[in-house]
Amino acid sequence: MSVLELDSTLLEALRTLAQHDVEFVVVGDVAEAIHNDGGFVSGLAIVPGAYARNAERLTGALQEMDGELGIAGTRAETQFDYRRMDLREIAPCSFITRYVDIDVNFEPRGTSGYRDLFDDASHVELAPGIRPLVAALEDLARIARASAPAVPYAKPPTALPPEPDEEDGAPAPDIRAGRPTRT
Repeated sequence: MSVLELDSTLLEALRTLAQHDVEFVVVGDVAEAIHNDGGFVSGLAIVPGAYARNAERLTGALQEMDGELGIAGTRAETQFDYRRMDLREIAPCSFITRYVDIDVNFEPRGTSGYRDLFDDASHVELAPGIRPLVAALEDLARIARASAPAVPYAKPPTALPPEPDEEDGAPAPDIRAGRPTRT
């Protein structure tokens, strides 16, 4: 991978999570950008380890980053003190922090959570001292497939076009897209 430049506020959020010893795997836009050597990043999405001590560490890190429930810079209408709750009970949820918005999901669709993603994730050095676990591309695709809205089955056409007439010995016209056929 080439050197990827990430916003300093995103790096600070990752540094804060690391300083609190939060075990997590990066998914979403940031993981995609890391794998693709760039891209649009709207926030940080993580899959934390679901054991109690890790959830407490995550709460502490969010508290240090002035985290409030909300999304895309907008506070949630109903605020409650997440510091007195088990984050595992309110997830998936999003937090607005002084750095970036952070989406927390202990078990994204298509996965069994942190342990499932951990197996194929790899540490990626984003800056000195910042080496988060980043989900594998295959796992990101699995999450995307499981999270995609259902697509209704395509209906077959009511009448199929007639078959090309090959009785006159001339080749059937090439109706494929692309370059015209040579004769």
